[in-house]
Amino acid sequence: MSIRRTLLIAAVTLVPAGCSSPRQLAYLNDQMNQAAAAVADIRNTMSGMQDSIDSLRTVVAKQDSTIVKLAAATNVEIVR
Repeated sequence: MSIRRTLLIAAVTLVPAGCSSPRQLAYLNDQMNQAAAAVADIRNTMSGMQDSIDSLRTVVAKQDSTIVKLAAATNVEIVR
């Protein structure tokens, strides 16, 4: 909500200087809403990507521990 609030404040400050008609004001409002929706979509995408990265880190850690156990069981030296 803070991004929408910031965009709304920006729109309100720009309205007296740049918009002289209701049509321009409606267009600016629509553009600001679209920008806020795009930012929200980017945040959701980034959150999903972070979840994927965390999941991959967990898988790699499990595989690493499995490799270490197999190497120890077979007396194979692991070079890191």
